[in-house]
Amino acid sequence: MISVFDALNSVERAGRGLRDDEERLDRIVRTAEAETARLRAEQADLFRSLARLRLDALRQDQVIGPLDEAERRALAALKDRQARLDAIATRRQGLADELSAARAVREEKTRRLTQAADAIAERREATERRMADDLGWQAQAARLSGIQAQADAAEEKARQAETDRDEKSKPYLADPLFVYLWERGYGTAAYKGSSLARLGDNYVARVVQYEPARQNYFTLTEIPKRLREHADRLKAEAAAEEAKLTAIEREALEADGIVALEAAHRDAEAALKEAGQVIADLETETGRLEEEHGGLEGETGPWGMGGVLGDLAASMQREDLRSLLREALDTPTPDDERIVRRLQSIEDELATQVRAADEARSAIVELARKKAELDRSRDEFRRYERQGGGFSNDKLIGDVLGGIIGGVLSSRELRDALRSGYRPGGSRAGLPSRPGGGVFGGGSRGGGSSSGSKGGGGFRTGGSF
Repeated sequence: MISVFDALNSVERAGRGLRDDEERLDRIVRTAEAETARLRAEQADLFRSLARLRLDALRQDQVIGPLDEAERRALAALKDRQARLDAIATRRQGLADELSAARAVREEKTRRLTQAADAIAERREATERRMADDLGWQAQAARLSGIQAQADAAEEKARQAETDRDEKSKPYLADPLFVYLWERGYGTAAYKGSSLARLGDNYVARVVQYEPARQNYFTLTEIPKRLREHADRLKAEAAAEEAKLTAIEREALEADGIVALEAAHRDAEAALKEAGQVIADLETETGRLEEEHGGLEGETGPWGMGGVLGDLAASMQREDLRSLLREALDTPTPDDERIVRRLQSIEDELATQVRAADEARSAIVELARKKAELDRSRDEFRRYERQGGGFSNDKLIGDVLGGIIGGVLSSRELRDALRSGYRPGGSRAGLPSRPGGGVFGGGSRGGGSSSGSKGGGGFRTGGSF
């Protein structure tokens, strides 16, 4: 006889064993799926490499036998690509010639602009030499020099006075009573205090000796203002005198023919700019052609052969590998043969991985059914858990549980066995429990047959699946 508690523990161990088996099978499925994905990626790369070799063979007219539809499309794309490459090569040569000519033109325009600038500089120097002896220019230059000297001196005096003001006014500004009276205009016509305010302000003024301080501070701040006004007035006069001198010099330059030289310089500048724009446009077109040429030589981008390669690779994937191997054996290069043989081995590896995953998934489905039956069996045991006692037909119960785990029996048979063998607590008091608690006699995981092991049976529901 086995107790309800030991029987329930054995069922729990059997459930854990099934869960362990389920995790193991799940790992098998995940591993097989990952390996399948890796093999599929390698297979796609190999077919693309094979398509690249076939494309080279089409380009060199080394394909033996009739062409299929994908190969004919690829051949047409190759011809179109070659035609575009030829057109690009022709246009590139033409652009190179045009650029060479345009750069020569720009060099000539640059030379003319330099000549025009040199002519202006020479004319200015000649005019300056002539005007050096002109009495009107000399008088105006002297006036400008004198007033500029005065303006510079006045500026220096104003700057020094402002520096002194900023430094010497600090003690005054640090006295709050002085600042209060100064801001109210005390001691000047601007003061507007009431009678009571005047009384207080008079007292403050006497205490701080405001009047002499006000006069000193006024002088300290007023002198820089006057000097700054004087300096600004002299600057304006100097500017006016400089404008007069500039007008005299411009009149002299125009009299010496500077206007025509300046017009020639402007024309030379415009011509050089136009020549530079021509070169820029040609270089832009050259860059576009280089980009298109690079795209045609590669596989990606709007002009590449990537789409053609993909189409050809997809067509090859639909072919039988044995046919591809026969075609590879007929080519002079061994690379395609090596690729096809690797593709054949990948097919075998893919079949193995898919088969392993399918078998594991089927086993997981079967395990799920067994787990459901085992859960229902556990529920049957729990009906007796509160009552205690045990089961006298432990061998039969073990056989039934073994059949449930083996997938040949269900919880219905267990329910009948439990009802027939249950003995309430105390009905067999004093009987020893069976050795190795939680072990039912007889039974095997493969079905309901007895194991015939020593010690009254050896079926263990906690074993691995």
